[in-house]
Amino acid sequence: MHFRWLLKGLFLAGALLVLGPLSPAYGEDMRESGNAEISTKELSGVVDLLEDSKRRETFVRDLKNLIKVKESRTKESEEVSRKPEEKKEKKLLVIENLFAGFDSFSKRIIGAGASTVSLVSKTPEALGKAKVFLSQRQNRSNFLRLLGTVAGGILVALIVGYLLGRYLPRIEERMRGLPSKVVIGLVQIILRVIPYFVVLLSLFILFKALPSFPLSHSIVLLFFTVLLFYRVALELFRILLSPDNERIRIFPLKGENANYFWVWVLRFARYTLFYFLVTRILFVVEIAPQSFLFIRALLLIGFPLLISVFIMQISREIRTRYETLEKSSESTKYNQKRSLGLIVRYWQIFVIAYAWAIFLFLVVRYEKGFSYLLVATIGTAITILAIFLGLGIRDWLFKKLFAINERVRERFPGLEERTNRHIRIIKRVFGFIIVIIGVGVIAHVWGIPVSALIASKSGSLIIIRTITIAITVGVVVFVIETSQFLSNYLLKSKKKGKKKKEPTQKIKTLVPMINTSIRIAAGFVGGIVILDQLGVNTTPILAGAGIVGLAVGFGSQTLVKDLINGLFILFEESIRVGDYVNAGKEGGIVEAVGLRTVRLRDVSGNVHVIPNSSIDTITNMSKEFSRSVIDIGVAYKEDVDEVMEILREIGENMQNDPEYQKVILEPLEIFGLQSFEDSAVIIRTRLTTKPLKQWGVKREFNRRVKKAFDERGIEIPFPHQTIYLGEPKEGPAAPLHVQIRDHNRQGKEPA
Repeated sequence: MHFRWLLKGLFLAGALLVLGPLSPAYGEDMRESGNAEISTKELSGVVDLLEDSKRRETFVRDLKNLIKVKESRTKESEEVSRKPEEKKEKKLLVIENLFAGFDSFSKRIIGAGASTVSLVSKTPEALGKAKVFLSQRQNRSNFLRLLGTVAGGILVALIVGYLLGRYLPRIEERMRGLPSKVVIGLVQIILRVIPYFVVLLSLFILFKALPSFPLSHSIVLLFFTVLLFYRVALELFRILLSPDNERIRIFPLKGENANYFWVWVLRFARYTLFYFLVTRILFVVEIAPQSFLFIRALLLIGFPLLISVFIMQISREIRTRYETLEKSSESTKYNQKRSLGLIVRYWQIFVIAYAWAIFLFLVVRYEKGFSYLLVATIGTAITILAIFLGLGIRDWLFKKLFAINERVRERFPGLEERTNRHIRIIKRVFGFIIVIIGVGVIAHVWGIPVSALIASKSGSLIIIRTITIAITVGVVVFVIETSQFLSNYLLKSKKKGKKKKEPTQKIKTLVPMINTSIRIAAGFVGGIVILDQLGVNTTPILAGAGIVGLAVGFGSQTLVKDLINGLFILFEESIRVGDYVNAGKEGGIVEAVGLRTVRLRDVSGNVHVIPNSSIDTITNMSKEFSRSVIDIGVAYKEDVDEVMEILREIGENMQNDPEYQKVILEPLEIFGLQSFEDSAVIIRTRLTTKPLKQWGVKREFNRRVKKAFDERGIEIPFPHQTIYLGEPKEGPAAPLHVQIRDHNRQGKEPA
């Protein structure tokens, strides 16, 4: 009995190798032979197999491969059926499990690769068998009948395609609007696909009427079936993109973009055609399972590679257009720009990873993971579309319900903004509710038990704390926005009559400081409340903040002194931006007044940053008004009263001059004879001007004084020295001889 089943197994293995490729249904015969008796013909086949050395070696090698496959499957089934107690007894580390799994997976890949190489190595042998097979007359006639049948089916399809092609241009001329494009496009798809359906139907009928090789019939029908679906997909995208004719294009794309997407549609369609042809034909001829899975996995990897390249190209184009749009538009808020920029830069990473995950599940034949991702993806896409649809309906309803008449809007431009100010808040609340519901549906689609989580105690606690955090964030945002609004209002220039009144320097400095302090305080308090709701113990944080503040207070006494002095300077308004002051050893125009430092720029353009704590005395030369004291020196021989009258006349002329009358606030003051100097008498005057105008007025006054004195012959003396030779005790002083020589008169007597 045992010998009988041994012979039966040997016969089945030999039939798998020798007769399998030539039999269209050898798998079914093999399965049915399990309950059949072994005949004399079968025993003769086994004897022939044992006598042929080449066939015997091949048979032994295949038996060894079958044994390896059986052992590997047995090991896998043992690992799957292993109990948890046995796993705990081994106490393997996680990293060891990972390496063990990787080792098992690697062995399976190596085994599948070896099986595939072995299959490829049999190609010459298969070609030899095919040659022997076709050398028989009956087989040759069947082969020619097969070729003739295929040629006849293709010829019928070509005739039908030619007849239908005459109506396609007429149909395209009727395309006008979008509905006609869709309807006529579907008609075009049907007309262009009918020839492929005809060839399938013709071949099916001809194969029934003229049978040849059943396996070849299956392969040919499979080829034209895959080709039919390939043409359906291509024609569908041809109607949508229409790369050659923009008039019938359904998608609103430019010509270049439509052709770009059409190129990628062709690439994906052709590779998909190649994949299905190879894998389905290999499945029909029933090659070894390991080889089939290995080839299928290699072909599947091509899909995520193509998707990755396509996504990276699209991502680069989107990023370039976004950067261009970002530079041209300045009205978008910073936060919106930042979030949108992050999405634009990194979305392709998640899409590519998702594509690879789907196809890796297919490669390793993890059907549950693939179906889970596929169903979740479709559900997510439908939910996102529903969210956008809900938001669109919300916008339409609010626009219809709260719209303002066009005439009223033109008469009162600001009325719409005033009436819709709080309506927008309600609109945003509805949008938030729609998004939250959509997110819940998406979470449910991905297997997260949202309803059970909400009904549980922990879920209720999470919801309450989430609401508390949302309220806290809302209060913080309200405080910050209110502070910012008041800050903008106080810093805004106000009209007073025809002039604009600028805010004082005290307001310009204190308001931003108070606004920043409020923002920091609100953010800190809100952060503490949020951390407390998240379960973080905030007591150490508060204690640490107090200790840090105390340490900073002790370690930065100079900084505290700077701040206190800066506050007094600001409150007293001792100096303002634009004043000319002397602070300590430096002087210049005030560019900034802060809580810690004062920044001056002198006449030479040098910037001096002076800490407030080092400022002991401030001399402000432009506080409300400025004055310039001018000392005029004249010779002793001049009439002082006449000189003062001339100076008064010059002052009146300047005050009546259109260029200077706006900056001179008071008439020229003449104090009188100030002092007697070595070579002149000094007359002191004073001009009162607007702040920072005293120096320009003084220079113009001096210019006019010089011009007037020159015209009236009033001497402006310059310092001179008297030489005194002294007197001797006896007799008069010796005379002082002075010789004046003319260097141009050489050799002549001195004058």
